[in-house]
Amino acid sequence: MGLITVILRGFKVPISVLNRFLASNGVEEIDGTPPRLFYLPGEPPTVLDPQSACLRAKLVPAGDTDSRARLFIPQPQGQSRSTYGYVAYAYTQVYIERMIDSARELPDQAPPGFAELRREILGFAEEGEEPLLLLFSVITDDREFPLEGTFMRQSYLRCDDCAAVFDYWFDFLYHRRDAHGVELSRNPLC
Repeated sequence: MGLITVILRGFKVPISVLNRFLASNGVEEIDGTPPRLFYLPGEPPTVLDPQSACLRAKLVPAGDTDSRARLFIPQPQGQSRSTYGYVAYAYTQVYIERMIDSARELPDQAPPGFAELRREILGFAEEGEEPLLLLFSVITDDREFPLEGTFMRQSYLRCDDCAAVFDYWFDFLYHRRDAHGVELSRNPLC
């Protein structure tokens, strides 16, 4: 597995605070390692890890039914674990280089309920555990979470916006263009 770079809007928070929040909601703690998706043969793929699903469930009562909220854990240095995580309301991947339409892909305005979610998570902070709310660039483990990009040697091409599954790359591209207005190059690295 390699590494990917993600540009995200959201907030950076200590893992200890995230773990207290997750435990209070009955979700498995992350302990500084990225949550993973597991596939069972013969069953449809899971679109979200349980931690990100918890974040999105918190935003639904506020009216954010199309949430892209997700938990990101940066790649640790050496054998240590990450001490911070990122709760994002918008994100995009960068493979080699990419022109980002920040108004569409990384809007300044957070979705409804995100400020309340942030306050709820920060309610578990202790003295000295301060968050930051900014635009971040994060290098993280190459794992299933972004659900976009090249899917070589995998049977599932999934749209991250609506979780539709495709058998062919160009069907996936045409769907993203027609259904979501996303213009992607035929070469996913450009």
